[in-house]
Amino acid sequence: MFKLFKKKKKIGCPVCHEKNTVGFGTDYLASKFESKISESEKIGITQTYQCSICKSIFYKELNMFQKFAKGQIERLREFIKRDLQLNDTLRSELDSIGLSEDYAMVKLAPARVRLKNGDSYDFATIRVSNDPPIGYDLDLFSKVIFIDEVESIEPSEFGLSKKIRDKARNALEMRMGFYPVSLQTRNGERVIINGQTLFFRNKEIKGAGLIPSNERWDYSENYIFEDKIENQVLIVAKI
Repeated sequence: MFKLFKKKKKIGCPVCHEKNTVGFGTDYLASKFESKISESEKIGITQTYQCSICKSIFYKELNMFQKFAKGQIERLREFIKRDLQLNDTLRSELDSIGLSEDYAMVKLAPARVRLKNGDSYDFATIRVSNDPPIGYDLDLFSKVIFIDEVESIEPSEFGLSKKIRDKARNALEMRMGFYPVSLQTRNGERVIINGQTLFFRNKEIKGAGLIPSNERWDYSENYIFEDKIENQVLIVAKI
């Protein structure tokens, strides 16, 4: 009798049937779907998978399938193919800014960069990792640039100090998704950033002019928060 009412599994994968799906667990796939996902090409150390129904391509993080965002397969190929080690000059310039680590142990730094083609960017996140630059979180950047295209690295006037960045890594969650870190300007204006932030800009206040504060965040007080920063770029380098 039980089998008569058992819900029939859908054929394919969650992306075939569920709008805006970019990731799902292997348990969910097995319980709800007659999976049509199988191993596909291996690119470097990254094994890719493809659904034969919707043709979506995935990679795995532990027990999660993650769908490749547009253009990221090509980026992965370039990451594997290119020599992305920092040369001595760029390494020295980056050392003067200081790398900090995010929760995934990826080394990051805020910088101003000038490219070999003459373009420059004030909001450039330097990412130093042997892990490939894939994942939907990277789509927050307007552009992803490889380190071999960079001519010079220098401190950004909007970049936060390594001391502040290291403090932010240990911030406690006070509300859902809110990890307040208290800072101040040199004339005593009170500033709050949310967790691991690399840059700050609010009118005339810039990240380089901020210093840590021992003040605890108080929801009833008024603080200065960062303005939204558009057109940030990601600079990708290998260790």
